[in-house]
Amino acid sequence: MKRPYFRIAALALIFFASGACSSLGGGSQWGRSSPDHYGLSRPSWGGNQYPEEPLKDGKETGIASWYGPTFYGKPTASGETFRKDGLTGAHRTLPLGTRVRVRNLRNNETVDVTINDRGPFVEGRIIDLSWRAAKDIGMLGTGTAPVELTVLTGPEAAVPQIERGIFEVQVGSFSSGEEARQYLARVSRYPDAHIVKAAYGRGTLYRVRIGSFDSIDKARDYARELKTSLGEAFVVRK
Repeated sequence: MKRPYFRIAALALIFFASGACSSLGGGSQWGRSSPDHYGLSRPSWGGNQYPEEPLKDGKETGIASWYGPTFYGKPTASGETFRKDGLTGAHRTLPLGTRVRVRNLRNNETVDVTINDRGPFVEGRIIDLSWRAAKDIGMLGTGTAPVELTVLTGPEAAVPQIERGIFEVQVGSFSSGEEARQYLARVSRYPDAHIVKAAYGRGTLYRVRIGSFDSIDKARDYARELKTSLGEAFVVRK
C-alpha cells in the first residue's frame, strides 16, 4: 500500500511541471503565446510550408506569433506601453507607425494593426501581434500562424518609405553579456560588428549585429551571404 506522502509528492511534481510549461510559452489563461519574442528560442510552427518571403511591393508572407503576458505593461520601441487589447504589432524593418493588414492564411481572417515595436527576433517569423490582434485572426490556440502582411499606410502615408532607413544584420541574441562578447570576437572579421543592448521584461538582451546599410535590399543581400557562414542572419531596422 502506497504511503500518503508519496501521493502528495506526485501531485506536487505534476503541479510544478504544469507551471513550468506555462512559464515557457505553453498554455495559459490567455492562450498559447510564442516562446520568445526576442529570439532566444526557435519557431514552434515547424517545417517550411510557409517560407518567409521578404517585403516586396508592400506585401510579405511568413509566420506570425503573439506576445505573451510577460510583455504586458512594458514599454515598446515607440515608447508606448504595450497593451494586450490594443491592435498593435512588432516588425523588424517597417517604420514605427506603419499600418498593416494581417491575413491568416489558414482561415483567411484579417486584422489591421499599427507597428509600434521591434521584433520578432526569431528567424522565420515576420510579425508579433498583440493578444487582441491574434484573437481576431484565430491564432491564440496555436501560438503561431502563416500570414500575409499588406502595408496600408506608413507614418508619411507613402509605401516607398518602408524601403528607406538604416538597416543592420542581426546574427545572434544572448541573455548573457559575456556570451555575446565571445560571439562578437568570433565575428569581428566582419565590418562594423557590434552589440546592441535591449531591455527585456526579465533583464537585458545582447544582440550581435553586423554592418550598416541605407538600403534594405543591400542589407538583405549581405544577410544572405552571412547566413551561409554563420547560420543565422536577418535584417533589422536600426
